[in-house]
Amino acid sequence: MDKNRKKNRQVMILGYISIACLSLIIIIFSIYNMNRVSEESDFIIKTIIPARIFSTEILTSLINQETGIRAYIISEDKVFLEPYYLGSENLQQYYKSLENLKNTGLDVATTNRLNEQMVLIQKFFGQQITLVDKGDTNKAKLSLNQGKKLVDEFRATDNIIINKIELAVDSSYKKVENTRLVHKYVLIFLGAILILINFIFIRFIWNDMHEEVRKKDEVNKELQKLLLSQEEFIANISHELKTPLNVIFSAIQLFQMYCYNGSLDDKREIIIKYIDSMKLNSYRLSKLVNNIVDSSKIKAGFFELNLSNNNIVVVVEDIVMSVLDFTQSKGLNIIFDTDVEEKIIACDPENIARVVLNLISNAIKFSGNGEEIFVNIQEKNGFVEISVEDNGIGIDASYIDVIFDRFKQVNKSLSRNAEGTGIGLNLTKSIIELHEGQIFVESEVGVGSKFTFTLPCKIVLKESMLLRNTFQNKNELVQLELSDIYR
Repeated sequence: MDKNRKKNRQVMILGYISIACLSLIIIIFSIYNMNRVSEESDFIIKTIIPARIFSTEILTSLINQETGIRAYIISEDKVFLEPYYLGSENLQQYYKSLENLKNTGLDVATTNRLNEQMVLIQKFFGQQITLVDKGDTNKAKLSLNQGKKLVDEFRATDNIIINKIELAVDSSYKKVENTRLVHKYVLIFLGAILILINFIFIRFIWNDMHEEVRKKDEVNKELQKLLLSQEEFIANISHELKTPLNVIFSAIQLFQMYCYNGSLDDKREIIIKYIDSMKLNSYRLSKLVNNIVDSSKIKAGFFELNLSNNNIVVVVEDIVMSVLDFTQSKGLNIIFDTDVEEKIIACDPENIARVVLNLISNAIKFSGNGEEIFVNIQEKNGFVEISVEDNGIGIDASYIDVIFDRFKQVNKSLSRNAEGTGIGLNLTKSIIELHEGQIFVESEVGVGSKFTFTLPCKIVLKESMLLRNTFQNKNELVQLELSDIYR
């Protein structure tokens, strides 16, 4: 559960980071494209358009100059030179315009040629005016067309610049348009990805919330089942406690009556029978209390095994032999078989005896007169395998998964000749697992059941010599573990 929550939290953090990063990319990309569009626009407005204006101004000025000087040479009237003289200050502005045109970087070589041509034209115009001023008008008229030629050459060079300016304008417009298109489609693409990520993220959050609700519902259902099982267990325990207590209490009342009327000696045989019944039911109570206490200890982690190195074959065989008379009295035949004569392993012999007796007790409970119980020992793959098999009424497949649950009583729906709380098999499984073993069950209704548990083939270097001394002998242990089987 904690791993799933940690994973979900990491996915959510990753989702937040992805959305934030993608949003940041969109913002940065938009700012970048806006800057590009702005730069191209500024280039057109601040550089290209002024360059075109400068070029036109220069060409217009030169044409005006050439016209004015031509008229002066022909008429020798200085009135036609007034625009030229008045515009002498503008001449510096023309050179400045050429410098600005040069700074645009469109075509530096052509701009330099324009500058050279401008200097040459101005020099030629100056010479023409000087010739007229000196009275050498005829000589000035001879080279009259030279000025027009120089202006035409300037115009041709200027057209080259203008064409490049037009190309630069077209290129800038295309760049702006391409930038806008790229910006548009990239934003659509990134927006679609952002929407998809948001959809996936929202879907994940929804699924995660739904999964949490589902898990909580499952936990609630399990808690309800557990509470119901506990209630059934408590009711069953109450019945198991009341039955032997009622028997003991009834016997005590009978003894009191015999004491009061002085008939103890006459009722000797009946009294002995009731004493045996009291002893049997005392065992039943003792077994029930022991199972509840030990189960709780295991659950709390306080239960400890007293491991020592024992011949497991002898331990199991002694238990089987000790119940031989009891099974025969029930009309049952118990058969012990082993593939290995001696196998020393580390185990707690008292608790292993409890396990084997519990499995034999279950086999007796659900076996009929004349049927057989098989106890077998095998050594397999580093484990000792011990099985208790019967050909009794069997267990329904629907109960197999819950047979070792703490509060489950499996066969309450079947015909039974014995009582029980259902805690025995849970305790048996816990004891086996404390030995680092496992327990399995195979069963079929009407065919029988087979319980198999394994114990690892290992020994301990330091044996526990502590004995519980709960039972004085094996017979007492047998009577205790089989006390819930009616005689």
